[in-house]
Amino acid sequence: MPGKLFDAVGIGLNSVDLLCVVERHPPFNTKGPLLEVSRQGGGQAATAMAALARLGLRTAYIGAVGDDEEGAFSLQSLREEGVDVEGVVAQPGRASQFAVILVQRGGPPGERGGRTILWRREVELRPGEVREDIVRAARLIHVDGHNIEAELRAAEWAKEEGVPVSFDAERALPGTEALVRRTDYLVASEEFPAAFTGGLPLEEALRAIHRLGPRVAAATLGERGAVAFDGERFHRAPAFAVEAVDTTGAGDVFHAGFVFGALQGYPLPRTLRFANAVAAMSCRRLGGRAALPRLAEAEEFMRQAGPLRA
Repeated sequence: MPGKLFDAVGIGLNSVDLLCVVERHPPFNTKGPLLEVSRQGGGQAATAMAALARLGLRTAYIGAVGDDEEGAFSLQSLREEGVDVEGVVAQPGRASQFAVILVQRGGPPGERGGRTILWRREVELRPGEVREDIVRAARLIHVDGHNIEAELRAAEWAKEEGVPVSFDAERALPGTEALVRRTDYLVASEEFPAAFTGGLPLEEALRAIHRLGPRVAAATLGERGAVAFDGERFHRAPAFAVEAVDTTGAGDVFHAGFVFGALQGYPLPRTLRFANAVAAMSCRRLGGRAALPRLAEAEEFMRQAGPLRA
């Protein structure tokens, strides 16, 4: 789409993440030492835009913050990645999203890098706060389903522009179905398809979601990689083997990789493989954005790394 100002515009959550590393998650009503503490920017749509910017695309983020120090920190973290934040609104008297994330360093391989997230959020992007000019200036918009009415408005503008919509479907909320029907690329958490379709098995659920309108209905499966249905067949891509330090934000980075592939016109299997690669790379350091790769790094990783073996 020639003449578009942005390759991708993300609409949804941003966060300030306080990452606290422990050897093992402590039992209830006990004490234990912190091995490391780090404060970083996070949030689903915001992190996806930061990851796309690191891959070399022009991105913008639309969302809400409070008029507090966390909001200022969140915006600065996006600016430092080159993400346009002119579409962010500050809501006086409300608290920005803040999360405390316990990251487990020890334990067996399947548990290392796992995390527990505790969060607080008072802000919510309202439909009237969405910048129409920014949405219409995108080649693709990416939404995370947490500000449904605002995201539906943006999706309608995108439809008028002939711009595809990517949806990070984490939870089934009131209004989610309407957003699914306006989506081109739906990539869900492993739990979403069954929850959304009333308990259908994964492949049946993805078929049902595809019938609602998306070109592609996909799901991330953690260490088992990802699966996608394009209306004709299922495509599966294994995860890459990495020494995981922290899985925080890996799903958000997967979405960035998927959006990148869609914008580049990659075939679906290549898009899934690329998304798995950048997600795996993001797990190698603490926090969702500390290990975001550049494009050349991701391509080299894909040449060198092998699939994760059960």
